[in-house]
Amino acid sequence: MVALDRRQQRGLVTRLLSREAMVLVASPRRRLHAGGEEATVTWPDVARLPLVDFTPGWAIRYAVDRAARAAGVERGTTFEVDDIVAAAELVRHDLGVCIMPPSIASRFPDLDRYPFERHAPTWQVMVVRPPGEPPAAVAALLRHIT
Repeated sequence: MVALDRRQQRGLVTRLLSREAMVLVASPRRRLHAGGEEATVTWPDVARLPLVDFTPGWAIRYAVDRAARAAGVERGTTFEVDDIVAAAELVRHDLGVCIMPPSIASRFPDLDRYPFERHAPTWQVMVVRPPGEPPAAVAALLRHIT
């Protein structure tokens, strides 16, 4: 089970397991909006903030880059990490904000989450395998998890 971008899927058989719209994660000290029950962010908002980003090659990074392009926004990266916990620690200390799937952000309940108003990056988790008939054990696993 993996999260791959389209280029990485080439030549593989894929089956989508889940899809989520990613959220912006911020320290509670960083108030992005005054009041409001369901505060959202826009890409221009994000472009003005210090961003904790993941290294190129990560599916999260690819999805964030693609969504920013779709929104017509150029963004920078303040910190580049290759670890979810390291990203959360930088956010926790209010050194930046980070974009991640809600299922991962939920591991850090002390951080605030903001959905995107438009052009939210999408996180997809899928099962991948080489083409052709899968071995019996793989076929049984696929039947069980999907």
